Amino acid sequence: MNMDAIVMKNALQSVFRNPRYVVISILISVFTFFIFIFVNNFSTFVTAISLGASPTLLLAVTTNGAVNIFDASGAAMFTSIIVISILSGITISMIIYQLRVTGSLGGKKNLASFGGIFGGAFSSACSACSTTLASILGAAGGLAIFPLKGLEFSLPSIGILVASMYFISKGLMKSGKCKI
Repeated sequence: MNMDAIVMKNALQSVFRNPRYVVISILISVFTFFIFIFVNNFSTFVTAISLGASPTLLLAVTTNGAVNIFDASGAAMFTSIIVISILSGITISMIIYQLRVTGSLGGKKNLASFGGIFGGAFSSACSACSTTLASILGAAGGLAIFPLKGLEFSLPSIGILVASMYFISKGLMKSGKCKI
């Protein structure tokens, strides 16, 4: 096992030894996944809420939205959404841990993780579904021209999130809060 892997393993063990950060990570992962589904099915959620949505109806809308994204985008894209959601939860939990133990956010390298999260949200579904986010950047329907239909954004987003986890791990090691 190389030194970088050891650093990340030790940092993850330090953070997730505390059940509070496990819970935070799970909640953030679920919330991030829900946001990806919500953004790509915004009008359906608005309609459900205007009808006085019960929790059962909102759960059905969320489940159907996830199934629609899977059907429209395929297993690879849906898997990338899940991976980005999980990595987002882990990364944000690590940032919270770092802030609590060192009093620092860790600088620009850690803030890049939010770029990874946004990139994942940008590519979280088919080009027809992602027009809400794509239109923010003036590229409505723009994902349709890419051969991987949005995975071009998901894969770098995953890389950014993993790199952010690495830099957080190094920062924790340097601060003395994580020992090799």
